Amino acid sequence: MNSLDYFSDVATDYAEYRPSYPASAIDTMLEGFQQPSTLAAADIGAGTGIGSRLLAQRGIRVQAIEPNADMRSAAIPHQNIEWIAGSAEQLPLLTSSIDLVVSFQAFHWFEFGQSLREFQRILKPTGRLALLWNFWNQADSFSHRYTHILYEVAKRYNSPAVQPQSGCPNVNDTRLTDWVKRRQYGLFWQGIYLPHFKQLDRRQFMYQQTLDRAGLIGCALSQGFLPRSGAGVEDLCDRLDRLYADWKDKQGRVRLVYQTYLYTAAPVAKQAE
Repeated sequence: MNSLDYFSDVATDYAEYRPSYPASAIDTMLEGFQQPSTLAAADIGAGTGIGSRLLAQRGIRVQAIEPNADMRSAAIPHQNIEWIAGSAEQLPLLTSSIDLVVSFQAFHWFEFGQSLREFQRILKPTGRLALLWNFWNQADSFSHRYTHILYEVAKRYNSPAVQPQSGCPNVNDTRLTDWVKRRQYGLFWQGIYLPHFKQLDRRQFMYQQTLDRAGLIGCALSQGFLPRSGAGVEDLCDRLDRLYADWKDKQGRVRLVYQTYLYTAAPVAKQAE
């Protein structure tokens, strides 16, 4: 499956059920900048705009770059967000025009070298790169069990790309593609190196998502690595129904706990042409 089409048929669930990000991570990302209303940000691989809206709500002007038309169509409009069809490897933005390049839960999909060159090109000399990911917290019992179910279903039904995550039982499964191993496993557990950037900093935050039954299942179905139809979806929903019944509180809610990773870096000075 072409990575540009990977989320085409899950865009609605993605927009409705995917988690947001902790305010403290956004605060850290913006440290040292002047008034938000003076900033120009580019959200690369913006999806349905979950991260773009967090920036726009603070008064930042955001250019949301997303190649998938279904994801753009599912986005909630905001006056501070301009949606643009484009890819990380060939950004339709002017050189030295952006204060903040950010990617929420998307950088692992890009071609590293070319996308980083493009990020450096569009950033102002005083600009900043910020990369964020949410991961289910494996120290939390419910989140660990939820993770186990999703990856077991993906493995059983031969989903197209099983994405490794800390604590998952099949991280070393030989069926994982080299692409996945290099871009995700290597990125987080063997260190991260960003050509064309300096002053790399990593921070970690906690985030919680409270869900009812529909939300728990919808969040799972928004994952691109899970079955899209048939017996796999039936099995997934059955397992999650049992999990929900065992863990729901008196209000009919369950809680997913996330570890949010934020990487920030500054661009290396551009070479004179």
